[in-house]
Amino acid sequence: MFVPFIKMSQFFVSSDKVKTGQTFVSVPSENGLDYRPGGRIDLYIPPTSKFIDLSQTKLKFNVSIALPTGAVSGSLAARLQLDAQTGLHSLIRSVRVFTGRKTALLEEIEGYDVLTALRFDYETNQNMVNKRVLTDGATGYDPACRGTLGTSKTLQGNCLSNPYFTRLEGNTTQTASFTSTDANDFQQVVGELELNTGLFRNEAVFPALLTDGLFLEILLQDEKKVFRQLDSTMRNRRLGLNPVFHSQNGSDNGSFASGSWQNGSALSSFFVARDQNQTSIPVFPFVVGQEVSFVTLNNVSLNASTAAIKQIEYVTGGAGTAVGTSKIKVTLDANVSNTMGETYPNDGDIHIVSRSVEDFGNALLSYQPTYTVSDVQMVVAQISVPDGYEGSMMAMMREGGTMNYDYRTFTNYRYSQVKDDLVANIRLPLIESRATSILCVPTDATQYTSASSLCADGTYLIDLDEDDETNNSARSGLVGIPDELQNYQLIYDGKINPSRRVDVSKISGRSSISQQWCIEAEKALAMADIEPLSFRSFRENFFIGRALALGRNAVYDARGKDFNLQVEYTGSSGPAKNHLWMNYVSHIRRLVIKQGGLDVQV
Repeated sequence: MFVPFIKMSQFFVSSDKVKTGQTFVSVPSENGLDYRPGGRIDLYIPPTSKFIDLSQTKLKFNVSIALPTGAVSGSLAARLQLDAQTGLHSLIRSVRVFTGRKTALLEEIEGYDVLTALRFDYETNQNMVNKRVLTDGATGYDPACRGTLGTSKTLQGNCLSNPYFTRLEGNTTQTASFTSTDANDFQQVVGELELNTGLFRNEAVFPALLTDGLFLEILLQDEKKVFRQLDSTMRNRRLGLNPVFHSQNGSDNGSFASGSWQNGSALSSFFVARDQNQTSIPVFPFVVGQEVSFVTLNNVSLNASTAAIKQIEYVTGGAGTAVGTSKIKVTLDANVSNTMGETYPNDGDIHIVSRSVEDFGNALLSYQPTYTVSDVQMVVAQISVPDGYEGSMMAMMREGGTMNYDYRTFTNYRYSQVKDDLVANIRLPLIESRATSILCVPTDATQYTSASSLCADGTYLIDLDEDDETNNSARSGLVGIPDELQNYQLIYDGKINPSRRVDVSKISGRSSISQQWCIEAEKALAMADIEPLSFRSFRENFFIGRALALGRNAVYDARGKDFNLQVEYTGSSGPAKNHLWMNYVSHIRRLVIKQGGLDVQV
């Protein structure tokens, strides 16, 4: 194969191609076997690797999820997963890359998970999603788990090919509680990630023999921010997607009279309607041991008491039987009382919701699932160069030659904004000499409990759709929120950019997209080397973008230009949440290597 090499003064030029071979070598982590939330992973790629194709080098590790202590008994079970879009990347808080002896910091990506979520939400198509499902621990859409009542599409409702828990086969009756320890429930996920950093996305071969190798520090994210429940079990997400209560006896007569649930009465078992494709046990999103209750679409508050699932079975119906068409039957471990004041089903709109996380959290003030990262290794793509290449290069270096290695990376300038600030002037002290664009992500800075995060309870309302009924964010702290933002403008180098304020009130008002925002965002993404393939997530993951230069090789010297982002919120209500702005400046760095040492030019 042919690969591009870095530019060397007096020796090679950037356009030169060298015919090479490639081999892969696994390098294990240095500081442990297992890692917990908040831990640090150290990886050292030795100089013996000599020449490396970092774009083909992968971070490989295993992840195991565990329910909180107390839920393991099975009384408060729930299927959990990591973020559907970013998968295992959501476990990484920050990445720092040094030269091998840590004499120079080559790049530092603070808020790695937020930046990756931005890239994966906008640089995406079905082929990319399919690949991330295979390698990154993401979850994809499965039509067999779709809603049939007009609900919106979600990647977080897949219970058939979900990598985090074992798929059920057939309609075998379920009586064993879902636990962390049973290999038939949660399963270990193996990831092989392409790191979303400038160096590890650079296709130019890296000369590890001249930098004493590379040293990586990876900081893991807290457990409160990484876990998700299935959308089809939650009352604060896409409630219209949840399985529907059918009756007490499964009868299909027109009025359901014989199987109705009378106001003030109790039941200990019920049948699930075949709506939402609930035609077999494998697609039923709830598990034995999970606490459940019932709500209606027009009233997301609880309409009944709660109980844990004791048994899930598939009852075959047909002519001459008490049950009509075949249905899923759920048996509870206690009676559940109808407290709504009316008989169910009324219009067939009573949905089943999970209560495990909420009830456990309310009782113990914490619902703390955890994860373990193990068997961490870097799979290094080593490049074999032709005979004589290395010797010629080293001789040239000894004679005073220099080698320049350019790579694109990001610097994160964080800014905290309280929700009472209706007008904010965000000052950004940029120091990048070859900047290309800036991406400003206003994340929700609210400190939610683990239970609130997992249940999307009180989180930012993304949308209010008549079919979904409600749709709170399940990705708080990971994505940007418009949150009543009306307009914005950047001021730098004594100029207003763009010349008119960019109106984003339609996005905040959940009515439409804003044309000028879209134009600015597309240019900013492109100049940050993020291909803008989809804007589907503009409400779920909002950001402000500005291209600082336009053109293939264009850059902007941001030093001393007094950057300010001015944002204005509505005067009637203002934002609902405090914000932590993640302001990522895309820029090109240069690693200069010479006989006396090396230097990193920002």
